[in-house]
Amino acid sequence: MNIYLIPYTPFRHVVVGFACMAFCLAAWWLVLSLTWVWAPWSVEWDGAVFLGAVSAAAGGGSVLAEGSLRRTVLWKRALLAALATSVAALVSIGMYWIWALVSTQMLASIGTEEDVLDPSLVSLRYRWIAWMTTGFGAGLGTALVRKLRGGFAHMVGGALAGLGGAAVWFAVGYPKFAFAQDLFYASALGSAAFGLFFGAFTWGVPDDLYAGWLRVLTVTRHGRRIPIDGLDNGLRERFVGHFPRGLDLFLPAEDGVLELHASVLVNRQQEYRLRGLTLAPTVVRRFLERVDLSYDASRPAPLETRLSSGDRIVMGSKGRQTVVEFLMLPREER
Repeated sequence: MNIYLIPYTPFRHVVVGFACMAFCLAAWWLVLSLTWVWAPWSVEWDGAVFLGAVSAAAGGGSVLAEGSLRRTVLWKRALLAALATSVAALVSIGMYWIWALVSTQMLASIGTEEDVLDPSLVSLRYRWIAWMTTGFGAGLGTALVRKLRGGFAHMVGGALAGLGGAAVWFAVGYPKFAFAQDLFYASALGSAAFGLFFGAFTWGVPDDLYAGWLRVLTVTRHGRRIPIDGLDNGLRERFVGHFPRGLDLFLPAEDGVLELHASVLVNRQQEYRLRGLTLAPTVVRRFLERVDLSYDASRPAPLETRLSSGDRIVMGSKGRQTVVEFLMLPREER
């Protein structure tokens, strides 16, 4: 995965989900191929092996995607992915058999305990817990690799992903649905749905991989841009104006910009704020919103507003204006 190909839009939150979906489909294909050629396990292990492989693929795929985006060295990336894969597979398979043992004991009184272990049974009533524990195992594996940062979200998101995968698997394989009735597609689409939900629910592309930039849209210096925080990811303030020395973004006075017109500040929580430093018009325009930041001499401090990617800053009076756009770009951008 390449951070340059992931724009700073809501879509970035599901990119890892598509990567995990691909890994889960590969795991499904591998298990199915072994089943056709030569399966080194008995029929009773089909469910455990299948769900364990899908869980391992989702957990390892999420960690590999993160390592690729953060440019982690290859040996460390492979080691962390192997750890997540191992934990996810072991926990999922272990919890599968614990669930099978407990459920058979509970159903023994009504004589349906054999249904739980029947590999041909397509029933959401008996299988949803197995899928949910599969997601829990994948979430636990990735949470351990990430030093339990967001551990609760990983495990809850994994459990929800398991329920989503179970619903898709059941809907496609249920014999009363005319459009489905095929266990081949049921397991494939169930795996794909599980991977997509797991990646989307547990770990999206974080904001710390992006940095704020100012880009000039006015013809005079069109395309000129400067980073706010760049690669250092630290506290910084950038000043905009036409004072001849010491400013980060120089703009000509002929376009309505004063010596010290505005500044953009970023804190350690990566919140970007724009401050109006002059009496001249300084307006932030965004969808259905207009914020006037012209300096008010009666206030002890300049007005400020939080910036979002795509906001446009209009400086100067009508007829002599400079327009600057605030963008979020990959931190590695030069």
